[in-house]
Amino acid sequence: MSGPRLIVNADDLGLHPGINAGVLKAHLDGIVTSASLSPNGAAFEDAAGLARSAPALEIGVHLTLVGEAPLLAAAALPTLAPEGRLPGSFAVLFRRLLLGRIRPDEVGRELEEQVTRVRDAGLQVAHLDSHQHVHLHPVLLPIVLEVARRFDVRAVRAASRVAPLSGLRPALLSLVAGPAARRVRRCGLASADVLLGAAETGRLDEERLLGLLSGLPRGTSELLCHPGTGSASIAESYPWGFRWDDEVQALTSPRVRAAVAEAGIRLISHRDL
Repeated sequence: MSGPRLIVNADDLGLHPGINAGVLKAHLDGIVTSASLSPNGAAFEDAAGLARSAPALEIGVHLTLVGEAPLLAAAALPTLAPEGRLPGSFAVLFRRLLLGRIRPDEVGRELEEQVTRVRDAGLQVAHLDSHQHVHLHPVLLPIVLEVARRFDVRAVRAASRVAPLSGLRPALLSLVAGPAARRVRRCGLASADVLLGAAETGRLDEERLLGLLSGLPRGTSELLCHPGTGSASIAESYPWGFRWDDEVQALTSPRVRAAVAEAGIRLISHRDL
């Protein structure tokens, strides 16, 4: 019987040069198979160049509706980014959606512009996900699915199960993950069965990673990770408390690579779904 399959996806590519360098190292020297590129990140051009230099690294679009500037002008997004700035967090975005203060057509146009930018950079888009997982929101998911259809993207992050269920982040994700996964698959799109790493966001060190690998379920899992080099420098722009360097060390660890081989884990990307 074949062993479990695992997508190791690095998020936030394009936000900072240190993140870009960490993602590339974790791919070339480690187990990262896929990365999600933020089209409106400050280091997008650097990230796109690195991605073109590493053709084995699968690229998806990290749809970004919070925390950054939009690609479209503020005049085109009067409700989504009225002052040329997207909502600061998923909580602000969701509250404005609940109150009916954001027009869905503006969201669609901005997301289409984001995918277009990645494709115009000469990169093939294999999957869609989003910054702070906002694409799973029931108002936003249909828009994302239409964007996937328009650009012929065949995979969307929407695992049926989130594991482990420890902490607020994975608990919140689990509330929307199942319904979102069913809707994604009804549209004929692919996604992993299990999403790993949400509880370890920003602190996926070697021991935590080995623990996740030792309990990997059958089927296909997607592991989130956030590698980067120069944590202090990255934190000047993104004071999230992440330990980016620790994640690079974990993802490139010989112990981790040995654990993958011993468990018969097949490292794949979204194209293999």
